Amino acid sequence: MAEIGTITLYREKSVVHKVEELNEDDGGNAPPALTMRSNRITIPVKTAESTIMIVVRGQNIPGTMRMAAIVVDEVRREANVLKEPDAVDWESLWRRKVSKYENDYNRQNWVSVHIAGETVFMGGEGRDGIAEVEALAVGEEVTDAIVSEAASTVLGALEDLVVEHDSQTAIVFTPSPTGYRGAILERRDRKTGAFSVSVQHPTPQKPVRLSHFLSYCADIAEALTHKSFLDRVQELIAENALSTSNITPALTQATRNRRRELVDQIGNFEEANKVGFRPERPNFA
Repeated sequence: MAEIGTITLYREKSVVHKVEELNEDDGGNAPPALTMRSNRITIPVKTAESTIMIVVRGQNIPGTMRMAAIVVDEVRREANVLKEPDAVDWESLWRRKVSKYENDYNRQNWVSVHIAGETVFMGGEGRDGIAEVEALAVGEEVTDAIVSEAASTVLGALEDLVVEHDSQTAIVFTPSPTGYRGAILERRDRKTGAFSVSVQHPTPQKPVRLSHFLSYCADIAEALTHKSFLDRVQELIAENALSTSNITPALTQATRNRRRELVDQIGNFEEANKVGFRPERPNFA
């Protein structure tokens, strides 16, 4: 069976400018020639022959983690997917993971899957430059040089390019003989915090599925995002400023319903498994 190592999620943003545009007399306000913003998950899969890197990218953290859970399940079910990824109906598997809330209120949602540098799935609208970057990185760290070369391919640019690439580690999933641990860096309301969550296998013969733990952490991340949004709604109400925002009553109620659904899913996982938090369990209410 293929062995899956430490899974890491990065928040990444790459901005590419053409030098000639920067030199124009426009006050430095020329728009970028190319912008790539996504969450990037790296999944090392060790086989008998080698270690193959799988990358999952996505528009938001919960969706990217849910797609990673799909990939992990497929690799665990049939390791030959590493050699024949086209045998998997990635589109159908992804669509089953997209909630009605996402379909209604986040139509820009997208994910992609890359195995050993090859793009095997791009769900949602294609993102310029993503496939080119992954073909060059082959699962390793994305550098300014890689972004620049990929941008040259996309833009067909012979001019010099200026690249600003930023990558921040957001979540690290670590497997161990006794269970899994997720170290999560949380950014809410312009503040940064961190917590970790772990789950223990009931027995070595009956381990918790890694995909279930990834999905559970995705539910946590999404629930916290909705909590932050609803907290902001309450602030606007207190300031008598909600009417000047673009937040509708329908969106607010749908967010409450989605958060309630996620809290139920989180509770179901915690009832079925031995879960621990450090320093403490986040408050989703």
